Amino acid sequence: MLSTFERIMFLLLAAVCLTAVYNTFKQMALVINRGTGTLALNDLPRRAMTGLFALLSQGRIIRHRKITSLFHYGVAFGFIFYGLVNVIDLLEGLIPGFTFLHDNIIGQIFRLAADLFAVAVLIGVVYFLLRRFAAQDPALKIRDNVKLMERVREGGVSVDSLIVGLFILAHVGSRLLSAAFKIGLDGPDAWQPVANFLAGTFLGGLSPAALETGFHVFWWLAIGLIFLFLPYFPYTKHAHLFMGPTNFMLSPDRSYLGQMKKLDLDDESIEQFGANDLDDLPKKHILDAFACIMCNRCQQVCPAYNTGKELSPAALEINKRYYIRQHMGELAGGAANGVPLPDLSLIHI
Repeated sequence: MLSTFERIMFLLLAAVCLTAVYNTFKQMALVINRGTGTLALNDLPRRAMTGLFALLSQGRIIRHRKITSLFHYGVAFGFIFYGLVNVIDLLEGLIPGFTFLHDNIIGQIFRLAADLFAVAVLIGVVYFLLRRFAAQDPALKIRDNVKLMERVREGGVSVDSLIVGLFILAHVGSRLLSAAFKIGLDGPDAWQPVANFLAGTFLGGLSPAALETGFHVFWWLAIGLIFLFLPYFPYTKHAHLFMGPTNFMLSPDRSYLGQMKKLDLDDESIEQFGANDLDDLPKKHILDAFACIMCNRCQQVCPAYNTGKELSPAALEINKRYYIRQHMGELAGGAANGVPLPDLSLIHI
C-alpha cells in the first residue's frame, strides 16, 4: 500500500515520536511518584477489571447532563474503537497485500463500525465545541469567588479543549476521507455507507492517479496526527482518556463511599498533618489531576459550591493540573516544589 520510501519515512517519524512519548510519559510518572504513600497495586486482576468496566461504562455519566452524556458516549466509544482502526490501518499500510478480512463478515462489520463511529465522533466533537464556544454553557464555568490560576481564568481550559477538538476532527475526518478515496479506487463498499456516499458524491470525476494521491495524503494525515499528538497527551486534560480508567483501577479500597483515612492526632511522631504543597499529597491525589477531564460535574453536585462558598472540587483539580503542566519538566527532574497548595491560584503562568 505504501511505497518503500513512505515506509522508511514512517518508521523515522514513529521513532522520533515514540522517543518523545517515552520522555513525556516518564515525566508524568515521575511527577506522580513525588507524592507520599503508595498506589494501590494489590489484587491487580480485579483492579484491572474495575478500570476496564469504568472505561466501557463511562462511569454512569448519563445520570446528569443526559443529552451531553449521549454525545460523550459517541465520542468515547468511537475513539476507543479507533484504537483498533488505527492498528489495522497501520498494518494495511506497512504490509504489502494485507487487508483485514475483506470478504469476511468480521471484516465487513469492522468497516461498518469504523464508518459509523467516525460520524458519531465528528458529530460529538462538533457538539462539544459549539457547547463550549458558541453556547458557552454555564456548567463549564467556575464562579469568580473561587480561586483559579490566572491561566485558567483567562481561558486555558478552553484553549486546551480547542486544540484537542481540532486534532480529533482532523484525525477522524482524515481517516474517513482516506476510506472514501480507497473506495474511489477499488469500487463501492456497502459496508462503509458514509465513505461510500462521499466517494460517489464528490470523487467520481477524479482520475485513478488523483484518487491514489488523495488516499495516501489522508492516510498520512490520519496516522501521522496520532503519532505527532501522542507526546503532547500528558500535557492536556485529555490524558483523562487513559488516566481516568487507571484512576479507577488504583483507587484505595474503602468500606463505604467517600471513606477517608483517619488522622491520629495523638501520635506525637507525626510532624505535619495534612498537605502543605504538592509533595505532601498522596500519589493517588496527584494522579487525580491527570485523570480529571475538567468537565465540572463534581462541582455541579458539590453541596459546598452550591451554597455559594469559595469551594469547588473542580477548581482544586484544575489548579493542581495546570501547575503541574507548567512545571512538568522541573518537577520530574526533582526540583524543589515549595509552593503552598492554597497559593496555586496566585501563580502567574
